[in-house]
Amino acid sequence: MSARTSHRRLGLVFATSLVCALAVCATWATAQTDPIVESPAADPATALVEADRFFQARQWEACATAYEAIAQSHPNNGAAWFRLGYSRHALGQMERAIEAHLRAAQFPAFRSTARYNLACAYALTGERDLAFGSLGEAIDAGFTAADGMKNDPDLASLRSDPQFGKLLERATIAVDLYRQFDFWLGEWDVIGRDGSKVGTSKIARQQDGFIILENWTSASGGTGTSINFVDPVDKLWKQVWVDAGGGVVRYQGRFTNGAMRLMGTNVNRSGRVLGARAVFTPLPDGRVRQFIEHSADGGQTWFTYFDGLYVPRTGVGNAASTP
Repeated sequence: MSARTSHRRLGLVFATSLVCALAVCATWATAQTDPIVESPAADPATALVEADRFFQARQWEACATAYEAIAQSHPNNGAAWFRLGYSRHALGQMERAIEAHLRAAQFPAFRSTARYNLACAYALTGERDLAFGSLGEAIDAGFTAADGMKNDPDLASLRSDPQFGKLLERATIAVDLYRQFDFWLGEWDVIGRDGSKVGTSKIARQQDGFIILENWTSASGGTGTSINFVDPVDKLWKQVWVDAGGGVVRYQGRFTNGAMRLMGTNVNRSGRVLGARAVFTPLPDGRVRQFIEHSADGGQTWFTYFDGLYVPRTGVGNAASTP
């Protein structure tokens, strides 16, 4: 693999963790007070700024030296280990890159991408079994860049093995999991059972599609917001809703039998807890039915709380059909 190819591939893989890396770096810089080296000028924040400057300029030798100093002085900084591995990998220093990738993979914010980069390094050093193992661990940790796996030159030596096809299929399924709620995307008028408009809702992707954000406004002016996402641990969809009255709804579930089916609790501001379940069903004409039930007796009996249709707003492009 040429240095140019390495940089191009690494740029693709790093994009999935760039936000996390910057956030961790910023948090660490403000939280740490002890200097990295004895020189008064080389405080943690200054060292990070310099290392980041080298990184953005792709000055890999200087970048590796800077992040190695940070990682050694502050071993609990996951972003430093991640970028150190990235830099060593870009330099073709695979043995040293593997050491840093392994350390970065210990931090949840970097685990999936660090494991993927580790698989690439193992593949380039001929460690096929370790490469396949790391690819599986990356997918288990939430890595979903199936197209990257399919085209990554670092993994060329693995593609003829049937194991690679199985892992690619797993990654593709993981991508599909994250797209299961896309039918709800768009700007909607919400119609109640009596045919009247009860509110409007805007549903949009956030954070590269890993969050679906709902913003609701009722016809009477009430508002609420929900954040919807896949938990990479149990692979379930989770929804957390908070409204302007202080009510909180927590759901979890999965897409099955043609609908997103969620179970959880509805808690009002005074702390009263009701069982709650919701079904979101995409209809052939592009509308979405939302059916919510509550239970006050621990799930023995249920009553309808809401039954309505999400209808695409007139004159507004429905994002539900966008890729």
